[in-house]
Amino acid sequence: MSKECPFCRIASGEAAASIVYEDKNVLAFMDLSPATVGHTLVVPREHWENIYAVPEETLTKLITVVKRISVAVKKTFSADGITVIQNNGRAAGQAVFHLHFHVIPVNSNSEIRRGQHGRVASERTRLDETAQKIRENLY
Repeated sequence: MSKECPFCRIASGEAAASIVYEDKNVLAFMDLSPATVGHTLVVPREHWENIYAVPEETLTKLITVVKRISVAVKKTFSADGITVIQNNGRAAGQAVFHLHFHVIPVNSNSEIRRGQHGRVASERTRLDETAQKIRENLY
């Protein structure tokens, strides 16, 4: 756990987030600066800076949740597809140095492309409503 890490603060309950899914190992919540409505982040509760550092057992649990969230987000937003992004290192575009996966719904006619943040308003009420809709479609 890192006191400076925003995702650790969310995982510990010190910071607010619009939670989509949580268990003892993994947390999924709405991105505060989403590329599209439904843009969800999936993180391990334990602090691992990147994919190089995370134990394979933790990564297995994490990617299983990424799949579940992807299915729910696709269904919730009738998306044509889902983009899953995972960046490692500043050169690759990693901005928060806590391992995380972006799950982003995409439609064929959308001008939004992967890696673009801040395209959709992110008021807490709206994020909470979006998280609830996705939760309803988790299997």
